[in-house]
Amino acid sequence: MSFQIYRNTSVGESLMETIEQLAEEGKLPEEVALAVLKQFDTSMSEAIKKFVTGKATMKANMKTYHYYENVWTFSLEEVEFKLNQAGSGSMAGAQTMKCNTTKVVVVDAKLGETV
Repeated sequence: MSFQIYRNTSVGESLMETIEQLAEEGKLPEEVALAVLKQFDTSMSEAIKKFVTGKATMKANMKTYHYYENVWTFSLEEVEFKLNQAGSGSMAGAQTMKCNTTKVVVVDAKLGETV
């Protein structure tokens, strides 16, 4: 099982747009298109596990939250992210980013593992 949430990234949206265009032109069968999307979902999940080593903290005011089928969705305001790309050590020197609002989707990584 893999998550489809990565399809909402700019890379995922571009891939889906390209697949849709090729399918409309008759250059890509539906079963191949679905296989490509499934592989994209799996590859993104594996790449994040393997290559993302950074550490982050977040401070915000929670506007709303929603839980459905093991997925949490949080709408946040006055958000401050601290990012430490090294993945270890103190967050004192971490880069800080702020935004007015953001949406965070949280999925249990164990749910994405193949059974």
